Amino acid sequence: MLENLLQLVTQNAGDAITNNPQIPNEHNEAAVHDASSSIMDVLGSHASSGGGGLSGVLDLLKGVGGDLTSNPIVGQIIQQFSGKLQDNYGVDGAAAQSTASSLIPQVLGQLANKTNDTSDSSFNIQSILGSLGGADGKFDMSDALNLFHGGGDNAEGGGGILGKLTGLFGGSK
Repeated sequence: MLENLLQLVTQNAGDAITNNPQIPNEHNEAAVHDASSSIMDVLGSHASSGGGGLSGVLDLLKGVGGDLTSNPIVGQIIQQFSGKLQDNYGVDGAAAQSTASSLIPQVLGQLANKTNDTSDSSFNIQSILGSLGGADGKFDMSDALNLFHGGGDNAEGGGGILGKLTGLFGGSK
């Protein structure tokens, strides 16, 4: 998954990184790695948080929610990558934000398209979730249960899908 993501970022790095005069050419490859790691770090953080974080990642990968620039997960990725551009390569704040804002949504849009394209096996939801699935690198049944229970130990106490349904049908929520 990481190799495919790196390749996807590289394919889109043209104007944002490769042709960017603020990023010295000898740092282009490292900047591409920083963009890829920013995507993996933030998606992994949300996926491993259970509940709404995981469903947000799934929605993003399914292309749900329209404009990527208004998605809070995408915003976090942009901020993280922008910070890396500033810290690692001395890119000024406005240019770093502009670079990240042009590259990250483009890459994530293509990632969602590839994930949902049954004829393209380079990305699929299961392998992505496996790559993001926490310390053990696996997405397992407990991760799926956290989606339903919101990270809680029981359906009534959790904030997940089951907790919402309980409230909808007159339960304690």
